[in-house]
Amino acid sequence: MNNELLQRIIGEVVSRLRKRAESTLSLSVAQLREADPQALVCQYSSLCILQANLPLLEHIAQYDTSDVSVVTIHEALACGVRVRISLQHQLLPSIPVRKLARLPLEFSDERGQIIVLHPETLLSYADVARLQSGFLVLHRRCVVTALAKEAVSMRNIQLIKQE
Repeated sequence: MNNELLQRIIGEVVSRLRKRAESTLSLSVAQLREADPQALVCQYSSLCILQANLPLLEHIAQYDTSDVSVVTIHEALACGVRVRISLQHQLLPSIPVRKLARLPLEFSDERGQIIVLHPETLLSYADVARLQSGFLVLHRRCVVTALAKEAVSMRNIQLIKQE
């Protein structure tokens, strides 16, 4: 293989990697079931799942391999694809906070507001200090310190306790 051909191959690989790094795929839950996991991982660096429902979230948390969507999401995560899930605000009190918080998932509501899951039993100022605005979903038995409550109100963060 000559040097010119090698340079052209390297250039093509770098070009494709740059294109992948800038690409996001947005899918509904139904479209996710039909998606090809290999193509998704090869062509996109970010996956956005629109309007996820509660059954899908529970299947993701339990790693239910009978659900094709769950397998696709976990394969994407394993390959370094950034996965963002859009939820309806009404679902926030019902989502499985502890199990989902273990996964490297990002959440937002239907308006794009950031949702952070806090699975611990104590919410302190240190937990709130790194957040700006959005929603903080807490485990139902979570105790919120006075300083954390003050920081929440100052930073325009809405606390939602799990049902």
